[in-house]
Amino acid sequence: MPSKEIIVIGEQDKEVADFLEKLLAAGTLRVQIGANVFVVRVSPDYVSQSARDFLTKGGGVAK
Repeated sequence: MPSKEIIVIGEQDKEVADFLEKLLAAGTLRVQIGANVFVVRVSPDYVSQSARDFLTKGGGVAK
C-alpha cells in the first residue's frame, strides 16, 4: 500500500525535481548509492475510470 505522506518538492529542490523528471520519462531507473543499487519505479497516484470499471466488475478475464 502506498504511503499517505506527501512530500512537497519546491523550487529550491532542483536536483530532486530533475531526478523525478528523468524517472517520469523513463518509468524505471537504477540508482546507485555507495555500494547499494536500487530500482526506482514511478506510477500514477490515481486509477482511471476505465481501470476502475475493469477492477470492480468482478469475474475472470475473458479468453
